[in-house]
Amino acid sequence: MKIMKTNDILSKKQKLILELLNRNNIDKLKDFINSLETPLYFLNSTNFDLLTLALSLNCSFDIIKLIYNRCNYKTLNYVVKDIYHLYDMSNHKDENIVNYQNNLEVLADSNNNVKSPLLVSLEFSDFQSVEFLINKGADIYFKINGKYILEILREENLLTMRKLNFLLKNGFSLKKFKIERLSNFEFKYIKKCLENFVFDTNFIKYLLNLYKNKTGISKRKFNNKVNNEINKIEIPKELYLKYLDRKDYKKVEYLYKYYGTEKTRSFKDFILFYLNYFDRNFNKKSFYDFFNFIINNENTFPFSKEYAIKENETIIINKKLKIVELIKNNNNLKLETFLKNNNYILHCLYSSKSEILNLINEYNVSSDIVDILRKYFLI
Repeated sequence: MKIMKTNDILSKKQKLILELLNRNNIDKLKDFINSLETPLYFLNSTNFDLLTLALSLNCSFDIIKLIYNRCNYKTLNYVVKDIYHLYDMSNHKDENIVNYQNNLEVLADSNNNVKSPLLVSLEFSDFQSVEFLINKGADIYFKINGKYILEILREENLLTMRKLNFLLKNGFSLKKFKIERLSNFEFKYIKKCLENFVFDTNFIKYLLNLYKNKTGISKRKFNNKVNNEINKIEIPKELYLKYLDRKDYKKVEYLYKYYGTEKTRSFKDFILFYLNYFDRNFNKKSFYDFFNFIINNENTFPFSKEYAIKENETIIINKKLKIVELIKNNNNLKLETFLKNNNYILHCLYSSKSEILNLINEYNVSSDIVDILRKYFLI
């Protein structure tokens, strides 16, 4: 059975206007529209929409406005099947768009290949059209198959900081877009959304008015104002855990500043609990790495360097005691397993080869134990 493509079922007039849009010729387009006996919007259908098509073909802004005005769109919050196979983007100036078209068949499966005018204009970085559509009522929170436009751009690998900044400037906010939906975004986008929402323009205006009017404010009142800003949003635990598990502690630290100073105790308990959870090999490596970060970096975590040093020293002492126990029991199998699982910290346990040799002499160990110690401590 032959699969019918959209190109096979286009009417003669749809094919003609498609060709004119491809040429980006507004004068001939106007002549064609004026020759029609029926309104232009009669050419639109569920699989053929002149506005999204013109946006996809990177037509001039004048053509975009002409089509919008002549088609009498009642709303811009609608979707239409994208007929990408009707036009060639190989010569498009934006390399991302060329790569995007090459991947469209794969992306079609994930989003049923439906588009809205605003999505298409953002895909093509046509900011003049984006602003025009938003001013005409295009909703930046409009969902397509349950996904926000921002999420679709990320999936298509077409999200840029410029696009996000443009949306933020035009009212996009975490007030409506839940931060949980950002969990799979690059951190720079998460950071930008947070900074736009917390300590926003209203907060800055408040501070400027205080300064302008030379109005005094108590430390307590100022701290309450800051805490109210921070408490505008609650960072989901999953976001902390994502970076904690990756040992990307700088990102965890950045998110911590939105936790609220009054919740310091609960944050410490939260971190310690999940460091233990991430200790998958039961070797304390998750703790050791985190506390090493505290020791070696200036940071704002609610853990002092003294606390971190003490914790890591305790880990080292317990490791040494365990090694001695296994050597005394002459348990070469368990000793090798232990040393293998704790290889990350062996360089911290004994400062010289002589300390290992002293262990060997003190406990009169077997040749098998000697071989194991030689292997892991290079003696």
